[in-house]
Amino acid sequence: MISIHKYRYVIYVQILCIALYTILTHAYAQVTAPSQQTTDILSEQRYTGSLLSPSGAMAKAGSLAIEPYAQITISRGKYLSNGSVQNNRNRTDNFINFTLIKYAVTNHFSVQSTPQIRYAWNGRTTASSLHFGDLPIELQYRWIDQNNPKYIPSLTTILGMTFPTGNYSNLGRTLDGVGNGTYAVRFGLQSQAAYKIFNRALRIRVWGVGRQPLNSADIKNISNYGTSLGYKGNARPGLFGNTGFSVEYGFNKEWLFSFDFVYDWARGTRMRGIDKNAIYNRHITGASHDIQLAPAIEYNWSPTIGAIVGTALTVNGHNTNDFVQPQFAIMMMF
Repeated sequence: MISIHKYRYVIYVQILCIALYTILTHAYAQVTAPSQQTTDILSEQRYTGSLLSPSGAMAKAGSLAIEPYAQITISRGKYLSNGSVQNNRNRTDNFINFTLIKYAVTNHFSVQSTPQIRYAWNGRTTASSLHFGDLPIELQYRWIDQNNPKYIPSLTTILGMTFPTGNYSNLGRTLDGVGNGTYAVRFGLQSQAAYKIFNRALRIRVWGVGRQPLNSADIKNISNYGTSLGYKGNARPGLFGNTGFSVEYGFNKEWLFSFDFVYDWARGTRMRGIDKNAIYNRHITGASHDIQLAPAIEYNWSPTIGAIVGTALTVNGHNTNDFVQPQFAIMMMF
């Protein structure tokens, strides 16, 4: 049975996001009367999208969005179970390139995938080569259309699967691990709306997503689960996901400032196996969480091409990495 007390912080953050979004929606709907000027400002604004927020289903059938990202994760240490940070001399940094690919099947239904490759290093060694990670595929359906003049937010549901295409077991070195070895159901909600603030466009997104692994991963020797040579057993990751909100404020129709607040969380992983000394061990790793902030600047040459550059960083957490993550992306619509 899942303890509500154990996940009270997840509930608090979700309530905070929903409350903030509801207050803004109703407040601006009542104090700002729709006008032609308001409609023009909101409809002419161009967006690339914030760094960390998921986007909803696209509005025009046949549209194709391609957005390659380049990220460098610089580790500052590790959050311990009590929330303090421990600096590690041999902490791991990595480079990730993932590409968001989304196709609008209809005006409300889209299919999305984000294949990624990863390369990692630390003070002692590097990954053997670039490695392809697990592959997520999502189906997105928008039930409510965004209506800026009436301040009605959109609502998109997300359902999909992550396929275990990344290396995770019997590795040549720990840094070669990029996958979990499990199929995982992906599910969630995403909503967004735009408002006129100081004669400029402000777009707000709110979301909550979860990932539920469906199977145990058989592991042998060095693995992505922290095992070493001689180990043989299996691992079953627990439910994980994130929730948050983002804002994008347009200085003009080309330039925007964006900001994300994200709460990541994960239940522990059940480990069972025999080590190199033929000793059977069974344990569950501790649950984890982190809070990320991600300021960024967007520039859009046209409604169909734009760029975003910024940095995500952790400001709180436990049983997880403390990091800074500069990143850059180009969005292209076809």
